[in-house]
Amino acid sequence: MLWLALYFPHLPLEVFTRGRQQAGALAIIEKLGGREQVSRCNSAAQAYGIRPGLALPAALALCAGLSIQRRDRASEQQALYGLAAWAYQFSARISFDPSLLLLEVGASLRLFGGLPALLAPLQRELEQLGYSVRHAVAPTPMAAGVLARNRPDCQVMTQDGLCEAVAPLPLACLTRARDVRNLIRHIGMDSIGDVLALPRAELARRTGPQLLNLLDRLLGRLPDPRPEWRQPRHFSQTIELLGEIAQTMALMFPARRLIVALCGFLRGQGGGAQRLQWTLRHRDQPPTRFGQGLLDPSRDPDHMLEVLRERIERLQLPAPVVAIDLRVDDWQAFEERSLALFERSAQADRALLERLSNRLGEQRIRGLRCLADHRPERAWQFCQPGESVVPLSNRGVSQPPWLLPQPRPLKEYQGAPQYGGALRLENLPERIEAGWWDGFDITRDYFVAHSPAGERLWVFRDRRAGGWYLHGLFM
Repeated sequence: MLWLALYFPHLPLEVFTRGRQQAGALAIIEKLGGREQVSRCNSAAQAYGIRPGLALPAALALCAGLSIQRRDRASEQQALYGLAAWAYQFSARISFDPSLLLLEVGASLRLFGGLPALLAPLQRELEQLGYSVRHAVAPTPMAAGVLARNRPDCQVMTQDGLCEAVAPLPLACLTRARDVRNLIRHIGMDSIGDVLALPRAELARRTGPQLLNLLDRLLGRLPDPRPEWRQPRHFSQTIELLGEIAQTMALMFPARRLIVALCGFLRGQGGGAQRLQWTLRHRDQPPTRFGQGLLDPSRDPDHMLEVLRERIERLQLPAPVVAIDLRVDDWQAFEERSLALFERSAQADRALLERLSNRLGEQRIRGLRCLADHRPERAWQFCQPGESVVPLSNRGVSQPPWLLPQPRPLKEYQGAPQYGGALRLENLPERIEAGWWDGFDITRDYFVAHSPAGERLWVFRDRRAGGWYLHGLFM
């Protein structure tokens, strides 16, 4: 096995900042040792001299405009869950430590073509998601986590080099358990290497089994079972915005981060999304909800973002936005394929339909679908663009592409139809008798006719009620 540890050292800060492209001076505070103090701060706050460990009053004295957020461990955990859903595309075996993901990547290296080829898209997308990361690779999950926190970028590919890699690390990094940490302080040794140099019997006599068990799990001498992440069926993530956003186009920045997370989730599932549900949350107003439709399942973030742009440009916000949610309840199997020349043209047409649908509204863009009905008025219906079409049955006479909304009565002269003069009928009648089963019963003889002006018309004679009617025109 080979484990990749992803450590997010600034996660308490980034759960607040990843929704804005630029943020002012920000500090995360926690109550430690009976006083409120800074636990994390961004570079803008550091420029004022603010550092972790500084008491809150002192931080405010250095920067009067300092933005304060209390540490939100629940949001941090939710962020880790979202990262796990995204990381599923790189490994099907994922577990957690505080501020850290553990991915078993030994089985994935062949798929990606080696560790560098796996790490390159992983690091690139994490940056797009708004997270800074430190990583390490080791044969055991515990060693990978310890190295990611203390020796980032360390890569130990085999068991042989593991002892040497962890030897310089402090003993305290092995656990946060208070009793073990107290034990470590009393044995008078600082590094893992110092302890490993002791005879095992002597170490057991001095420390008991707890420290030995930790070292054995670290080095792979004992199994280290961990609960595995179970990928959810649905995608749902939220970005809390630092402050309020009143301009719709400013929402594209956090929206892109949600879309990148969604596409990572879809790649892990081997699927594509066709319907996205967006929710914009306001402070004192009901949320704004809208859907984003795609003609075909997709997991291309650039394509999704372009379609969203068309939709969001015409959105009217009732109030500034404080949070943005993205949810996808259903996804479909997705198959990557190369497109031939004519398929590319069809794809461009479908992309245009998507843009029009999201710009004008889905209810204003319709396709036409043929139905298996001989009655011209009932032989078609509106449908969503791109839906499958039932082909027309073979007819003796082709119908024109343009039908009138209602058949128009024609004048007659000596029993012959008139339209700017006498019509010349070019074919034998095509009789249509249908509809007795649903109350729209027709009995008609249809003809292709020519007018004196050279128009080619589709006319019929009503055999039951009598009279001639114009029903369509050939272009």
